[in-house]
Amino acid sequence: MNEAAPPSVSDSDGIQLSPWFTPARIALIVWGLMSLIAIVANWQAIGALDLADTDDAMRMAQVRDLLAGQGWWDLSQYRVNPAGGGVLMHWSRIVDAPLAVGILLLKPLFGQAMAERIVMALWPPLLGAALSVACALGYRNLSDRRIAYIVPLFLIMSGYILVQFRPLRVDHHGWQIFLAMLVMAQALRPASWHAGLLGGLFAAALLAVSIEGLPIVALFAGLAALRWALGRGGDDRARLCGYLGALAGGAILFQFATRGPVGLTGSWCDSLSAPYMAAFVVAAAVVFASARANPAAVWVRFTLLALAGVAAAGALVATEPQCANGPFATLDPIVVQFWYRNVLEGQPLWAAKPHDMVHVLVPSLVGLVGSLLAWRGSIEATDRRNWATVIVALAGAAALSLLVFRAVSTAHLFALPGCAWLGLRAWAWARTIASTVPRILASAMAALTLPLLGSMAVAAALTPVIPALRDEEKRAATEKAEANRYKANCLDPAAIADLDRLPATTLLTPIDLGAPLVFWTRHSLVATPHHRNRYAMADTIRAFAGDPAKAEALVRGQQTALVVFCRTANDFTKYRRARKDGLAAQLYAGTPPAWLETVPIRSRAGLAVWRVKPE
Repeated sequence: MNEAAPPSVSDSDGIQLSPWFTPARIALIVWGLMSLIAIVANWQAIGALDLADTDDAMRMAQVRDLLAGQGWWDLSQYRVNPAGGGVLMHWSRIVDAPLAVGILLLKPLFGQAMAERIVMALWPPLLGAALSVACALGYRNLSDRRIAYIVPLFLIMSGYILVQFRPLRVDHHGWQIFLAMLVMAQALRPASWHAGLLGGLFAAALLAVSIEGLPIVALFAGLAALRWALGRGGDDRARLCGYLGALAGGAILFQFATRGPVGLTGSWCDSLSAPYMAAFVVAAAVVFASARANPAAVWVRFTLLALAGVAAAGALVATEPQCANGPFATLDPIVVQFWYRNVLEGQPLWAAKPHDMVHVLVPSLVGLVGSLLAWRGSIEATDRRNWATVIVALAGAAALSLLVFRAVSTAHLFALPGCAWLGLRAWAWARTIASTVPRILASAMAALTLPLLGSMAVAAALTPVIPALRDEEKRAATEKAEANRYKANCLDPAAIADLDRLPATTLLTPIDLGAPLVFWTRHSLVATPHHRNRYAMADTIRAFAGDPAKAEALVRGQQTALVVFCRTANDFTKYRRARKDGLAAQLYAGTPPAWLETVPIRSRAGLAVWRVKPE
């Protein structure tokens, strides 16, 4: 996207901004100030590498292995489930690459440990800066050009987006949001082969990072197809063909570049692989033929597009029938019960806490209302088309966020222009009020179009009248104390250091504790919270929460030398409560089975280590 700023920009009252203050520069200034505050606020966590998510820990373990000499195309994590030969991760080297390059460049100056801290602290905000610029430039084609100048402010007030770019948040979610914005930016450009080509390439990169982006990629493909079907214009036809051609070709290119030849032939339902690429190629071929024929009848064009969709789905299922059931269909029921149902990001919105529901729904609804009003008030056909694009994308992403919680960040990203448009109108109306106090109050009300402030206001208004919100507030303090206790005990530096000094071996731990121990120690783990390791995950849960008579065989079958647990960990609590005579309950009560012996380590009654005795 090339920046083109007018010589000056003025608001409705004629106040002019200097030509230097282009949307991109304002975006960088706003995001830079916010990032500085975030780094200062998280300074202690950065120093301690206090990672808030297990995926960040596993991501860094993957980067370390790459820097230690593991092949670029080899994405196996050999320290997880070593008895089974390791676990092939479903993640992408696209996310690993900037982290690895940054550490490689800084290591000669600061050493490995400090280089990791610097990169983990700075890379997420830097990626967020790119997102901020992409928002400013991508949304500048909307009817109100001032949106490009103020949308960075709305971005930093979007909590579910902001949290994915905080220091130490090095996993792939920030990449998903950034690439989704690049696809949206191309959809808002005038129809052309170039816009379609870039949009398709960005869509392919999004899928290479995570197949979770497939509904968004399909949504923009549907938008391009709809425009051609309704208008039959040459530019719309070029955009559609460019998008699908680049999607198919880009998917193959990114897959080969990041996974090698095996990536082109492997069949995985949870990541970009042969079934999905086959679907894209078939869809592109049918659409190319349809666009070349360019039939005059609208119903014929819609029929041909439907045929392309059916053919793509058929190619997907024919290549790998299991993909019709979704990526988690093969999980053992016990893994679903004790692990997957507790992974909030993969659950529907109604499984979330009441306050989370408010913070998810309000920005999407405000953005949708603003976008609809902007569409209705647009005079130019181009402006109406662009707002229609925002409306459809937002409606689709918002609907997806109701079914899968992790989609909320993309929904709020697409809600930004509608919120900004509404905020501009509310602010302009407030400034027309002659009386001082009403004008101040109305101006404050305009600030409620900012996603975080609006959500907080709605939650505060609803809490007195909705019992579920009141009850959640009472539980919040207790849960926060428990979380702090977990961090203080389970990942106590002295206990971790003692554990790391033990000879490197294989540990059996509750699933959620696995990834941090891969990051902090030299040991291998039976299981971490990553679903491809489904058999070892099932063995882990059955060993802790199943029949105690079978626990020893399960532990020895995984070639485990040490059993490590934390008394305050949430998943360990679930294990010990599931069966009163199970291994977890025995360890918690201090009455371990005869085949275990204690290993003393320094710990504030949190982390405990038990050695498996020789048979």
